[in-house]
Amino acid sequence: MIKKTFYNLPEEKRQRIIDAILSEFARSTSDKININRIIKAANISRGSFYQYFDDKVDLVEVLFKTFFDISLEGANTAISESNGDIFFTYEKLFEIITDFANNEKQKIVLRNLIRNIKVNDNLVSDYLLYRFKGFAELIDVSKSFNRSNLKYQSDYDVECLSQILTQVLKNAIFNVFVIGKPCKDVKKDYCRKLEIIKLGAVKE
Repeated sequence: MIKKTFYNLPEEKRQRIIDAILSEFARSTSDKININRIIKAANISRGSFYQYFDDKVDLVEVLFKTFFDISLEGANTAISESNGDIFFTYEKLFEIITDFANNEKQKIVLRNLIRNIKVNDNLVSDYLLYRFKGFAELIDVSKSFNRSNLKYQSDYDVECLSQILTQVLKNAIFNVFVIGKPCKDVKKDYCRKLEIIKLGAVKE
């Protein structure tokens, strides 16, 4: 578990450590992550490293939180701007996440993480199974969606809709970061799928 001492660090030093972790995951698969390289790149001592982190799973958490927090903030902004429109929010989420692809290091890290999820890599799986708290935050976000224009408005139904849209989003993200399809083409396909879900496939 990431220790409070890490979050209590000055912003510049904490960001330097995050950048070192990003660089390491950009150059290596998670099973070959080298703590010594991270320590050297971050310009900290080994003792300091273990004052901040318990193990390598903590490093995965740093990365997921970095990307997830930015995405969650963007989702909340989109909800506010659109009066809670769930489809507008998911379209914006695609733009927010794929914007990471503009940074080559972030693009490689996300590609590696997504690949590791797909192959059930132990380091990433351990984090997602035992430490990831983001699902609760996503459920909280779903409670902010405006239901006035939805056919199905119960908490359960809105959560189901959010889960469906999340799966479509995940497939699109996979196509961009792992398959390497052009973002413009993936977005067009993604938005079409959102439209089909929004309008429904069955005639009135």
